Amino acid sequence: MTWIRGYRALDLTASWNAPMTLLDDVDVSFTGSRLLYGLPFRFGAELSGASLIRVAGQSEVIPVDAECHWVLFAHALEEPSLFEGAPVGETVAHYTFRYADGGAETVPVRQRFEIGPTPRLWQRRPIPLDWGQTPFLAVPDAQHRLMHRTCGRYDAAGARFVDIDDPQARTPYVLPYRFYLWPWRNPRPGHRVAAIEIASAGPAVLIGAVTLSRLEEDPFGRTGARELVFSLAGGSVDEDVAVVVDRGTATYAYRTVDCASRSNPPGWGGATVAHRGYAKVAATPSARVTLSVGGTVQAAFTWSDLLSQGRIVTDDGTSWHLPDAGRAWIKGSVVDDVTGEPLACRLHFHTPEGIPFAPYGHHAHINSDGNTWNLDIGGDVRLGQRTYAYVDGEFEGWLPHGRVVVEAARGFDHTPLRTEVTIRPGQRTLELRLKPFFDPEADGYVAGDTHVHFVSTLGAELEARGEGVRVTNLLMSQWGHLYTNTEDFTGNPHTSADGTTHVHTGQENRTAMLGHINLLGLRAPIRPWCTGGAEEADLGGELETTLAHWADECHAQGGTVVLAHFPVPNGEAAALIATGRLDGVEMIAYDEYNIGQYYRYLNAGYRLTLVGGTDKMSSEVPIGLIRTYARVPDPATMDYWDWCAAVRSGDTVITSGPHLRLSVDGAAPGAVLTGTAERTMGVVAEFRSIFPVDRLEIVVNGSVTESRRWESPVSAGSLSLDLTLDESSWVAARCYGPGEDVARHADVWERPIMAHTSPVYLAAGDVYERTDEAVLEQMLRLIDGVEQHIGDRARTTWPGPVDHRHGSPDHDHFLREPLTEARHAILRRLPR
Repeated sequence: MTWIRGYRALDLTASWNAPMTLLDDVDVSFTGSRLLYGLPFRFGAELSGASLIRVAGQSEVIPVDAECHWVLFAHALEEPSLFEGAPVGETVAHYTFRYADGGAETVPVRQRFEIGPTPRLWQRRPIPLDWGQTPFLAVPDAQHRLMHRTCGRYDAAGARFVDIDDPQARTPYVLPYRFYLWPWRNPRPGHRVAAIEIASAGPAVLIGAVTLSRLEEDPFGRTGARELVFSLAGGSVDEDVAVVVDRGTATYAYRTVDCASRSNPPGWGGATVAHRGYAKVAATPSARVTLSVGGTVQAAFTWSDLLSQGRIVTDDGTSWHLPDAGRAWIKGSVVDDVTGEPLACRLHFHTPEGIPFAPYGHHAHINSDGNTWNLDIGGDVRLGQRTYAYVDGEFEGWLPHGRVVVEAARGFDHTPLRTEVTIRPGQRTLELRLKPFFDPEADGYVAGDTHVHFVSTLGAELEARGEGVRVTNLLMSQWGHLYTNTEDFTGNPHTSADGTTHVHTGQENRTAMLGHINLLGLRAPIRPWCTGGAEEADLGGELETTLAHWADECHAQGGTVVLAHFPVPNGEAAALIATGRLDGVEMIAYDEYNIGQYYRYLNAGYRLTLVGGTDKMSSEVPIGLIRTYARVPDPATMDYWDWCAAVRSGDTVITSGPHLRLSVDGAAPGAVLTGTAERTMGVVAEFRSIFPVDRLEIVVNGSVTESRRWESPVSAGSLSLDLTLDESSWVAARCYGPGEDVARHADVWERPIMAHTSPVYLAAGDVYERTDEAVLEQMLRLIDGVEQHIGDRARTTWPGPVDHRHGSPDHDHFLREPLTEARHAILRRLPR
């Protein structure tokens, strides 16, 4: 046999004396020439014929006749005595290495040190007996390999989170290996080894293959992984690009952080460099590293060449280099710059080369930079292509020696941090300080998110604290036969240990046609969560109830009803508004259509509180990215129920960044001022924002009455006017990030940076009354549409007798009843 980059497999054909079928569950993939850990081994070619060496009573001699630094044995014990109580460390064989000069080295081979029993298919055992009992000084003949990055069986989805295909996790159990590879270091590498004598000390020894190494390197490597940075001459780093190491391991290839790309302010996202990437590589010096694109090899080099030179360029033009390998385990803290108290926030670190480092327990790349829909990824969030870790004022983990870029952010109330620190050899600690920017609670406004999915209660608490959100509404719901957050429902808010942060599990009840409705502050579940068939409820499912009935049940419990992502799905919204069943309408992203619909209902005389929620369904959206500030009597003692009451009062501001305030003659949003006809009132709007803002507007009855625009975006601004009206009217304020298209966040939906207040209502007389006949007529048409959908299209006929949850014998009447009520309410407001 020839040497292959320093290794040569011995031909044991003359020594084979036993069939491969002595091994359990063996197949042809275990025969013939094989590369294990990138090293050549030659096994027998047949299963039933003589294909391995069995050493029992009489010793066996294997000819070698070569100089070598290492001898690698693929061996195992035939008998499973270890699993029947045989002592660990007992000598089970002696291997004697005889040199051509007459010298010899005899090595004891011990149970579970250098060798172990060949695995067996243990029947009716909950845990395979070989698992966790492999030899201390050997490795199995099965190497870890990366799973396919984007494809695979559904039942292997969990395994992809650990990167490797794990045969022991399969059902039924699959034997992952048959032999153990034990490397013996030759103490006399300059002397030719003539032969190896194998003698059993009791149990039968099975030798599958023997390989020699004439290199000094440890054949399986002892050095941990380090970052390998590469820059493509053409194309971009994506899922088709792979770095492969034959004698070692390599992670998936990831794009590096674009150090020049940063959000304004910092801490709110960033891009990657398309043509540059990195992988973490652990390799022996003789390893061959290849770059493949779509499975085709584009470049290759030897790891030792890069180790010696530090930087190389392969024939395809790809450049490769190794950053400084030094690192320190850092215990870090984040504190408020004024109080010195620990501060929950989110953190991101990266090197000047763009390699991200995450605090321990967190992800450098959430879900490999892929979609995170319906995944609760342990307290992390990704904005753009920058992953942040939520920490509770402290963190630990590896940071590289040298320059490290730090980003830290905590919602909209602290000035985000971007700075460069230097980690020095011997350093153990790092303190980061965040400066307070604005305290909305000083004038009573407390932040909450009305719409969060998929995260756990404690995960929501940590994330909310890291974003300065004190109230999170975690909503159960249904997607076909997927039911989410069932285990989080208790009927009571979860409150953080310091009493400041509240997470309550409520529901988002949904139908594809009638709409979605958030039921907050529930004491008991209101079922069904979804109805009317796909895509919300079961495929082919019937229409069991309406949003109006869900709202009534919620109010009966003292809960708060919010129409989700107003006004769509735009079915039952008009009926709910006409009957006063809503405590708020929710904006999850500012859009001209959505806000235009809100204005139309306000112009028709309906008083509607505006609330903000993220509809977070992935780790690409932080809790509170769009949030509700509701004014409570005392933020210091506020509980969850106080916040819900504040929402119902109407004194709210929704924002995706700016802190916006509005007063009309000193009255806040939600207030109704009477006797305002022909009276001059002072209107004041002002904002402060960590995000640049260039436009502030005062809106009266849907039209911009006064506005101010700054040529250069600012972090604070105000606008005032004297307003005289002769009719009942509503007044609101809004502001925007810069640009005609409005500056946008780096979340998955790229939401605009803006803020909008709920209205102040001005009654010309003693009662606030407005109307818009065209809007009321449109509301009637929407109600007609829902009614016809129920009567002519929805599945409302069951294939057999049914006893409905609502208990009414007339299901059709039950569904239509709220619509009839709404129609009558609208008709009463129309001119006779």
